[in-house]
Amino acid sequence: MYKQWAAVVVLLVGLTGFLAMEAAHNTEAFSPQFASRPLQGRIVGVDAGHGGYDGGCEGASGVPEKEFNLAVAQLLQQELERMGATVVMSRTEDVALIDPEKTTGYKKRKELDNRLKIFREGGVEAMVSIHMNKYTNASQRGAQVFYMQDGEAAGRTLALCVQSALHDLDPEHTRTASAGDYYILNACGPSVLVECGFLSNKQEEQLLLTDEYRQKIAQAVAQGVTEYFRQSAVQ
Repeated sequence: MYKQWAAVVVLLVGLTGFLAMEAAHNTEAFSPQFASRPLQGRIVGVDAGHGGYDGGCEGASGVPEKEFNLAVAQLLQQELERMGATVVMSRTEDVALIDPEKTTGYKKRKELDNRLKIFREGGVEAMVSIHMNKYTNASQRGAQVFYMQDGEAAGRTLALCVQSALHDLDPEHTRTASAGDYYILNACGPSVLVECGFLSNKQEEQLLLTDEYRQKIAQAVAQGVTEYFRQSAVQ
C-alpha cells in the first residue's frame, strides 16, 4: 500500500511540474513582448530597386528613384526587425551588384541574378522589392503591389495583404494588386514588387521626399508582411 501511495505522489508531483511548465510557456506565448514581435524567427528579404549606375526613373525634383528606394527599404528593414524578423537586404548603400565597366552582355539581368542569389542563399521566406513609379499621365498616383504572373499562390496572397495595408495611405487613389512579369519576383514563392508612388505626380513625389511619409509606407508594408505570415500560419 505504501509503495502505491508513493507512486501516486510521484505522479502528482510530476504532473504539477508539467502543468507549471505549460503555464509558463503559455504566459510567454501570450505576453505583450511576444505579441509585439509577431515575425520572430521569420526571414524576410528586402530589395532596394536600382542603385549605382542604374538610377531608375526621376521626377520633377531631380532625385533619382534609387535614392527613394533605398530610403524606404532601410525603414522597412527597421520595421521588420522591430517585429522580430531577420532581414536580408540586397543592398544597403548606393551601389549596383555588378561592375558595369567589367560586365559584358545583359548587365541588368546579371545584376538581378546577384540580387536573387543573395535572397536564396539567405533562405528568405518572403521578399519585398521597393520601387517608385512613373507615367506619362502626371495625374496618376497611388501605391501598387505586383506579384509573379503564373507564380505560386503565396505571391498573390502576400501582394493582397500588402496592398490592403497600403490602402489607408491614400484611400482616394487606392489601386489593386496585379500580376506582373518582373524578374526579381523569382526570389522565392511569396515575392512582391511595391511601386510606392508616382514620381511623375508632383504632389505624390513631394510626399515621397518626406521622412514621415516614407515611414508610413514602411510601416504599412511591414503590416502587410505580418498579416501574410499570420494567414499562412492558420492555413
